[in-house]
Amino acid sequence: MSIDRFLKGVQEFNSELFFECHDTLEEIWNEERNPEIKKFYHGLIHIAVGFYHLTNLNFRGATSQLKKAIAKLNDYPEIYMNVKLSELLSEVKLWLEKIENTPPNENFNFENLPKIKLVDKNENR
Repeated sequence: MSIDRFLKGVQEFNSELFFECHDTLEEIWNEERNPEIKKFYHGLIHIAVGFYHLTNLNFRGATSQLKKAIAKLNDYPEIYMNVKLSELLSEVKLWLEKIENTPPNENFNFENLPKIKLVDKNENR
């Protein structure tokens, strides 16, 4: 895995370039041979695709993808591969709840979409 490509994918996600993030992470996922790490990338891809669907008002697709992501990533530790994963999953679960509880014809507020946060080198774990 190229750390540069992973950081590019994180930057794309955090810039709400969800389709591009999906492409970037998919390249890494396709090359990964470790099943645990591969599953982690697949979960992140589901999150990116879920938010891509959401921003295109495809609520069914968003719900499906976010549920797949949670199922794949729920058993990982709080921090995995320097990603603050428990924080990300908490935000994803809140968004999933918001999607499921918003009536179909109501305007949807896209403020404060989740970000992938990495552990700072100087941060205590």
